Amino acid sequence: MDIIDMFSISFMQRAFIGCLLLSITYGLYGMFIIPRKIGFMADGISHASLLGIAVGLSIGINPLLPALVLAAFLGFLLAYSADSQSVTSDGLIGIFLSGGMSGAIIIMAFMPGYKPDLFSYLFGNLLSIQNVDIYALVAFTIFSIIGFILQWRALVISTIHLDLSKVINLPTTQSKYFLFIGMSLGLILGVKLLGVILISALLITPVMTANQIATSFKGTFIATQLIGLFASCIGIVLSYSLDLPPGPTIALLLVAIFVLSLLQSKLSS
Repeated sequence: MDIIDMFSISFMQRAFIGCLLLSITYGLYGMFIIPRKIGFMADGISHASLLGIAVGLSIGINPLLPALVLAAFLGFLLAYSADSQSVTSDGLIGIFLSGGMSGAIIIMAFMPGYKPDLFSYLFGNLLSIQNVDIYALVAFTIFSIIGFILQWRALVISTIHLDLSKVINLPTTQSKYFLFIGMSLGLILGVKLLGVILISALLITPVMTANQIATSFKGTFIATQLIGLFASCIGIVLSYSLDLPPGPTIALLLVAIFVLSLLQSKLSS
């Protein structure tokens, strides 16, 4: 089957649309998460959300609903504690990660039989993407774009120089909560496609790669979007063609692109 034929399959259409939307939104959030040195937050939130997924599977409701509630709460806590002297962000993320994973494992231990749904949420599954998931991603993308337009100046200046943003009375607190909670929700909405374990790769790696090849903020932004879109689309094609889980396939492509860009950057310098 060639690539043209793939686009005639409904679940592949949904997968490509999902990857397009995730690449756009993750690129936006990643541009401000990475410079703040809290990329580990993505892993912590996504892994901790496995507890919500396990709760949903155990009580027979859409697993993403409790996962979204949990992720929003964790994002709120991280934003609230970001300026705390007694609780560090990386320490709190580590607690979330270990607590969420432990709770999920215990809940799943009480569920009898084989758990194929859990495997899909761990590593992603092209067949699991439904129309309602695309509608949710479209709504989230619109929300994110509007939010970034409204908060752009505050986000850029507070990322570069937090004290300056406070001196000139920018809404830094509001932009921080938007960034943290929005990113947390976005991670969960992409779980069906990319999986809990490796979803942070699409948030972190394109930005890190773009930093190696771009010399300006605008260039980094454009490169981030292009890298995410390229790796996602190629990863989806390879995943379908070779019968591989999409999450690891896309993540491996992103890592390979990053390594090549890093080598090129070191050699040219």
